Parts: sequence; structure tokens; C-alpha cells
Amino acid sequence: MPVIAIVGRPNVGKSSLLNALVGRRISIVEDTPGVTRDRVSVPWQIEGRYVELVDTGGYGFIDPDQLTEHIRHQIELAINQAQLVLFVVDCPDGLTAADQEIASLFRRQGIKTLLVANKADGTRSDAMLADFARLGQGTPLGVSAMNGRNLSELVAAIRADLDLSQAPTTIPQPQMLIAIVGKRNAGKSTFVNTVASLYEGQGDRVIVSEVPGTTRDSIDVRLEKDGQTLVVIDTAGVRKKRQMMTHDIEFYSFHRAQRSIRRADVVLLLIDAVEPLSEPDKKLAEYIAEQYKPVVLVVNKWDLAKEVLRKQAEESGQAVDDRRLLEEYREYLGAELRHLAYAPIALSTATQGRNVQAVLDTAQRLFNQAQLRLTTSRLNEAVRAILDERSPSTPSGHRPKVYYAAQVETAPPTIVLVVNNPALVDETYQRFMINRLREVLPYGEVPIRLILRPRSRHGGEEAGGQSRDGTGAPRGKVKPKAARVAQGRPRPKAAKRKGPARGTRPR
Repeated sequence: MPVIAIVGRPNVGKSSLLNALVGRRISIVEDTPGVTRDRVSVPWQIEGRYVELVDTGGYGFIDPDQLTEHIRHQIELAINQAQLVLFVVDCPDGLTAADQEIASLFRRQGIKTLLVANKADGTRSDAMLADFARLGQGTPLGVSAMNGRNLSELVAAIRADLDLSQAPTTIPQPQMLIAIVGKRNAGKSTFVNTVASLYEGQGDRVIVSEVPGTTRDSIDVRLEKDGQTLVVIDTAGVRKKRQMMTHDIEFYSFHRAQRSIRRADVVLLLIDAVEPLSEPDKKLAEYIAEQYKPVVLVVNKWDLAKEVLRKQAEESGQAVDDRRLLEEYREYLGAELRHLAYAPIALSTATQGRNVQAVLDTAQRLFNQAQLRLTTSRLNEAVRAILDERSPSTPSGHRPKVYYAAQVETAPPTIVLVVNNPALVDETYQRFMINRLREVLPYGEVPIRLILRPRSRHGGEEAGGQSRDGTGAPRGKVKPKAARVAQGRPRPKAAKRKGPARGTRPR
């Protein structure tokens, strides 16, 4: 796809412009300079042709977290890859020295640009556009990303300046979306860069720094693996909830991470092996379980953790058994994350690229498990075997009766049990049945959703279903007029009202 990069100084509305053009909230928009740091890209369709639209950080912004050079490097990568640059300036602010510096850079490198004056909300703002002609980038186009003003004119200008004859008319739909989540500094961005380096040759796709909270947006990275298109989603690190409430940017980043989990087919929960599990780890694990998402517990920085333990063992005069150490850590994760006890555990060292490909292979295996649909006969055989092993019971002595089971959905595998009274099957037995189903069915590493439904009292298959005669009316009751007419039976005549009996006097 041809690349269009959006470049400009901080706080001129680059992220707002990207969101307005694609019609979705992709980049975080905040009235604070320096919010965007990484390259945020999204496929965008122009007259049936697809291009890649890229948002960048503010050029010339001095980042307080010493990330200025990282941000500048990402901007330069976007410029070098772009066939067209949207040079965005701020109309109310007028021409600035920073705008002139960026324009000088474009002229020296011979970069093809389209000058866009954002925040031009009306005709009065158009009178201020002439000042930007001194940049030597042609006549600026006044637009308003917030109000949608002149966006169609901007699309037409892009179409005129960019050769789309070779741009694809379709793009392959990703077979799998993988969200990478975890607390801050767990190594998510390093993992993404390692994946991008292995499959796309881009080792610096996102910014990697020791500074906590470097990533703010959710970054989609498309890649090809074994002939399939995958999307790996890098997300912002999660902090404790009480710390997020005092910082708007981190609050939005957390909700973007949650949205990435909902979008994903498989989630990689990165755990820092050097530090104990914390509140953000457990909150993310709980949310993943609530969304019924297949998950791989990726224990990152495993080499550093082993080195720390070896030093401690040497000081105490003990030997370190790697196999025993791994078993103890598995038990530790199982005790802390009980609701994800079924999830596979993978050890990784993202900085050295160790086991990264194996983690993706595990994600593919979980994806295939979640997409599997079983026959009704096989499912009911498994349910009958579980009921024979242990049937549900209640303190009152009433035993529920299970009539049959059916799989109604995949991803997650959703199984409906039709019973006489769902209230008689408590949560403890439901957990027991799910665990046993995971053992006897090919869903050993993915979540299973179990739904209880009552059987219809009037012969229907389940509550809300149709009765056997197909009209939807309960047996033994008068059917509605439409049903009688459909069956060719006339409406019964009303009985004639009888008068008072002889010998009685009316009141």
C-alpha cells in the first residue's frame, strides 16, 4: 500500500485529522503536546484503493521522559517510507519557527508534501491562510478535523497528488488478531519489535525504552506468517487503578488496552519474571477471563530471573535446578491466577528473540482450538459420561435433570445445557463440568462458555422455542386467530346470551 504520513509540530491536530479521515478513533486525542509517540498506522480506502495512513509524534517536541530522539526517529522512518506527507500546521497559531524548520527539512530532502492548515473552522480562518504560503509548500488547504470542514476537498487533493494506479483494491483480512498486554515495563514493545523483525524486517516498529509508560496508543502491526496475515497489537502498560484516575492519558490508554483484548482472537499476557505478580497483572487476567479469550501466559525476562536466583543460591551454598525452578513458578502462577489455570505458559526473552516464534505457534494452536466445532453426538456422550461420574445435587435433595447439550458457537466454544431447572445447577458444579469438558474434549487450553436453559413445558426444545405443531402456541391453550386461519379453521361463533329464567324477576 502507498504510505501517507501526517507530520507537523506538536498539538496541531495530527491525531484528530487521522481519526476524522478514517472515521474511527484510532489515535488518542488529548489537548496536551507529545501524546503520540509511536507511528500509528491504519489502512484507509480512497476511491476503492487502499493506502496506509500514518500518524506521527510532534516534530521538535522535547519529551520530559528523554524520549525526544526516539520520537524523532519514528517520524523520520514514517517520512522515508511515505509517498506523500500531509504537512499539518495550526491555522489560529499562524506561521511559527517550528513550521519553517519542518518545511526546510522537506525542501532539502525533496519530500512530496501537501500543506494542510488545521483548525480552520470558518471563512474567517481562511483569511489567515495566505501567511503559510511563505513556507514554500504551495497553497495551504484549510480544514477542520473536529468539525469535518473541507475534508472531502482534502481527500480530492490527496487523490490528485498521489498515484494510486498500483494501490491494491483489496487487502487480505487478518486470520488472527493477537493482543499483547501486561503491566508497564513487562517487555511488550520489545516483543512486538522482535516479531516485526522476524517476519517484516522492521526491528524498530515501536519505541522501546526503560521509561515506564512509553507506549500510549494501541499499535497494530500487520505481518505475514506461514502464508497467513496476522495483526499483532501492542498496548499501553497498565498501572494500578488509583494511579490511572489522576492521569487522563493513561486512563485512555488502559481503555484502549481493554478494547484490544475484546478485538483479539488470542491474548498474550506478558509477565515480568523478575517481579512478583501485581494488581495490574491480576486485573488484566480477570478481564481476559471475563471476555472468554484464549490466552498465553508469556513469562518474559526469564533469563534475568534465573540469574538472580542463581546468585541467591550461590550465596546460600545451594544448587539451582532449572526444571524444579520452572515447576515452582508454574505452581506460583496457578495459585495467583486460578481463573486462568487452563492457559499454557511460555518462557521468553524478547530482547534476544528466544522462544518468540514458539509463542506465536502456541497462539495459533489456541486459535484453532477455539474455532473447533464438535458434533452433537460427541458432545452429548461427553456430558453423559460426566453426569455418570458426578451428578449435580442441591441441599434440598432436588436433583436437576439434564436433557441434552448442544454447541451453539465457537470462539469461545459455547455449550448449551437444556435442563428442567437451571437454578438447581450451582456454580460449583458448573465449574466442575467445564473443567471436565476441557479434559475430555479438544478444548484443553481455551475457555468454555456454559449456558443453562430450561426445557419448554409444552414440548418445545427449549424456553422460547416453538412447540411441536410449529405455531409457537403452548399445547392445551386456545391458539391465536392467525394460527387458526393458517390451519383453515374458522373462528368459533360466540354463544347467544340467554335471557332470565322463567319465574324470576329482573333486578
